[in-house]
Amino acid sequence: MTNEYSVQRRHTRIFFGDRDKVSGIVSTRGDLETTFPGIILNLSEGGLQFNQKRNEYRGLQPGDQLLVRRIIGLNELVSLAEIPAKVVWVMDNEYLDHVVMGVAFDTLTQTQRKTLQAFVSTCLAMHQAGKVS
Repeated sequence: MTNEYSVQRRHTRIFFGDRDKVSGIVSTRGDLETTFPGIILNLSEGGLQFNQKRNEYRGLQPGDQLLVRRIIGLNELVSLAEIPAKVVWVMDNEYLDHVVMGVAFDTLTQTQRKTLQAFVSTCLAMHQAGKVS
């Protein structure tokens, strides 16, 4: 395992399924007027992974600067908004219906960090207690 991989996975993440219906509204920092949706697949204090339908894909590439405008579907995370982030990796296979991207948060306020930490901890505790499948 390389050090780079270790750094990318240093935060515990929560994975979402289809039934969770968690999505995000994102824009590029170069065009804040245009927003686009993405389905959030997992989330941690360090960032998130999301996908877009191939026909909605905006051509994002590693290094592109984003702004996560808001997260939809999780009432606990309504306060998380306007988070600067960047695309770290893109999986764009022409044979798949979706394009998947890994996004790292650039900077979180202390409040945003605490919100994410509490959310992840609560989800993990519920899962370990058998309250979540």
